[in-house]
Amino acid sequence: MGMLQVPFTRVILLLPGYFSALAAPALTAPREVSGPPGGTVSVPCHYGKTAQGSPKYWCRGAQWNSCSKVVETERSEVKVKRGRVSITDSHSTSTFTVTTENLTLEDAGIYWCGINIKGGDDPYSLVNLTVLPAVPSPNPTARTPHATKQPDSPPPTKTESRFSPTAYIAPPRFQPIIIYFLLLGLLKVLLFLCIVCAVIWMSVRDRRSHREMVPDRQGESVQHSHSGVTRSMGMFSVFS
Repeated sequence: MGMLQVPFTRVILLLPGYFSALAAPALTAPREVSGPPGGTVSVPCHYGKTAQGSPKYWCRGAQWNSCSKVVETERSEVKVKRGRVSITDSHSTSTFTVTTENLTLEDAGIYWCGINIKGGDDPYSLVNLTVLPAVPSPNPTARTPHATKQPDSPPPTKTESRFSPTAYIAPPRFQPIIIYFLLLGLLKVLLFLCIVCAVIWMSVRDRRSHREMVPDRQGESVQHSHSGVTRSMGMFSVFS
């Protein structure tokens, strides 16, 4: 009896909305996705079993009624790619996935997952794509003033400076005794040279004197032989 009290006209008005809700397949997608410049982002769009044979698409625009299609499936479960954007439909999971490669800052904006329903309203779901700005990586060679500051090291001790391979060692100074021995050696060399010169000079002088004495002896021997011949001739004349 309670159900009969509902006006019949109200029931008639609710029936079209009820049947349209049953006819329209559900479509869900993540509302926010993001990726870095140069990266890749994939958006999964889930739909109901009744929409498996319908084309799926990905469009861009702030309003659903004015968005422009970027890519759309052509055949069942066949990957379609338009530039850097591709779409793939999987009936086993009731999901079509939209992938955008090599992201740029211009790719950021409002997108829509949609299903093309013949003779009915297309279900859709809004997706906001954000391209994160590139974060500069820290330079490993760059150092902050705190990093370059080194703790003060204590001054090296005498032992460290003596045995350290990089310690400066002053050259030894010449001692007076070294100079004395050098002069003594030089004098010995000069004396030896003087003796050698004297020996050579005496040898040359003896040779000259010997040469001068040889002609004198030859002259005396000639005179003696001449006098002997003269005496022999004289004695020969006496006997004759």
